[in-house]
Amino acid sequence: MKLPLICSEWLESCSYELSQQEVEYLQDLHICLNPVASFAPLSSENKSNRLGFALEQVKAEYFIRKGLNGSGIKVGIIDGGFLGANKNESLAHFFNSDQIKYYKDYVTPELEMYGGIKGLDDNHGTEVWQLIGGNHPGKNILYGLATEADIYLARTDHGAYEKRIEEDLLIKALEDMDSMGVKLINLSLGYNLGFTNSDENYTPDQMDGKTSMVAKAVDYAAKERGMLIIVAAGNEGSIKWQTLSTPGDARYALTVGSSKQKVWDKMDYSSIGPNYTDFVKPDIAVYSTEGTSFSAPVITGMAACIWQMDTSLTNFEIIEIFRKAGNFYPYPNNYLGYGVPTCEEILKVYNNQPRELNHPVHSKKDVVSIKIPDDVKYTVAFHKTDSIHVLHRIIYRQNGKLKIKRPEGVVQTSILLDQQVTEIFWE
Repeated sequence: MKLPLICSEWLESCSYELSQQEVEYLQDLHICLNPVASFAPLSSENKSNRLGFALEQVKAEYFIRKGLNGSGIKVGIIDGGFLGANKNESLAHFFNSDQIKYYKDYVTPELEMYGGIKGLDDNHGTEVWQLIGGNHPGKNILYGLATEADIYLARTDHGAYEKRIEEDLLIKALEDMDSMGVKLINLSLGYNLGFTNSDENYTPDQMDGKTSMVAKAVDYAAKERGMLIIVAAGNEGSIKWQTLSTPGDARYALTVGSSKQKVWDKMDYSSIGPNYTDFVKPDIAVYSTEGTSFSAPVITGMAACIWQMDTSLTNFEIIEIFRKAGNFYPYPNNYLGYGVPTCEEILKVYNNQPRELNHPVHSKKDVVSIKIPDDVKYTVAFHKTDSIHVLHRIIYRQNGKLKIKRPEGVVQTSILLDQQVTEIFWE
């Protein structure tokens, strides 16, 4: 019999650490269970590892139970530097098992391997790598799922300046990795404004998926070479620019924004997709407090596991699985795309299992009443001018009955209740 962690005589109750199977068993017996807060990431069923907060959100334990860890998958990381990666405890298993198959510094070839300057963000790629497959033995925390993947590293971005030549280096790294059979690439890089020569700055209307050379290269890699390119959306959502960066604008990239953890709303900084395209960007979103650069690699680790599970899948089939597993599916928007995909939902999509999808509400009136459960923290309305593009995002902090009014020019509204979505069609 499992011993309790702590008991209260006053309340005649105890706290236990339970596996998912144990929870489901007790629920079937109609025993009342109340989850309690933890001061550390919750543990997975593998007691040697706790899950990082992003992996907790995406229910990584569903992949872990199946033994998925990216084994046999080649993962490319094209970034701004891998400073100190060889001394990072979370990445030691890659070095100990000879899983690093390629390293090239395209910017400054004379720089020592895994060298650089922290003040220039040369450790950015190291942090990204950690979220793809990091596992810290001392802290017993699993940060990324692809712990057994083969890793290919390319430094193409310099922290001291921003120049278009960096895009050319990125394209060259893509081509080189393709020649080595790498099909899964993480790009936590983006270009918009802020170039050293301001004449090289882009404008928001150029984030259309067909203007920048790097967006064209990503689409070519996806369509012609079968590569799955996972790209961070960018962190300009709370400034005047707002629009995502290139190559996150590429139609055939899997572009990842940042969500909050408990309420799957958009992080304010997370860039939004253009309001003039006929395709959705970002595609999906995952929790991160420090930028979309650290959302994308979580998805890259998950993608490595999906490809390990079924190597016959194409890059586009994997993108479709992620989209269908998102909590907004089938009603995306240009703030969060199809929403947050979990490993649980991914397996359901892959296995064609029944799923509880969002049920639409059709209203001929301009006001709809929504019942808000007491445990919902807050409600978010994404008012859209069409099936994709958000005109207004409004946050409501109340329970009980909430009246949603239709703004002028809006034809659909997605109502987010923590993690669940209801779609209103205004008729």
